[in-house]
Amino acid sequence: MTACPSLDGPTVLNLRPRFMPLSCTDSSCPIRVLLFLAIMAFVMNPSHAQTDPVMDAVELAPQLKWPAFPDALEAAVASERIVLVDVWSHTCGWCRKQQEEVYTQPDLQAFLLETFELGRLDIDQDSDTLSYRGYTMSSQMLSAGFGATATPTTIFLEPDGQYITRLQGFHAYEDFFNVLRFIGTESFREMSFEDFMASDGD
Repeated sequence: MTACPSLDGPTVLNLRPRFMPLSCTDSSCPIRVLLFLAIMAFVMNPSHAQTDPVMDAVELAPQLKWPAFPDALEAAVASERIVLVDVWSHTCGWCRKQQEEVYTQPDLQAFLLETFELGRLDIDQDSDTLSYRGYTMSSQMLSAGFGATATPTTIFLEPDGQYITRLQGFHAYEDFFNVLRFIGTESFREMSFEDFMASDGD
């Protein structure tokens, strides 16, 4: 397979995700890792989780069915919609949380399905073969090319497949919906995300 160069564009959405990978920089790293895992186990236990009144007040939509990445690109050519690519992993708890708690919000999901073509990349899949803009590579290689260093990562592409930007990490409903509106209304072509939010996200 052909090696893929970095596809990072000039813009990367820098919202602070609810989860970032833990890095080890000193001799206390094993203790920090154990502490981190204990905290994550506590947070991810539904019996300890705090409820979100906004999310609890509505009936959730069904979970999304994600088309394959090549199907998303093909559909975008016909629809001329921006492509949203969900980079995920089978072992990613935050990916499941995003699917179950964020993508199932009815208004967010309706906007998503009306505005974007959806596709998915498995960051752990290194034995498949994908074609992208003249390169042949695995899902893992393409995910890395898009700059995905952790999951979930959300990639946005032009209808012709050109890279727009990415958003790394889990983001709660309101934060994520603001990003979808910023990209989906194509406001990113005229202003920064900060300016978009200052204009009340309209």
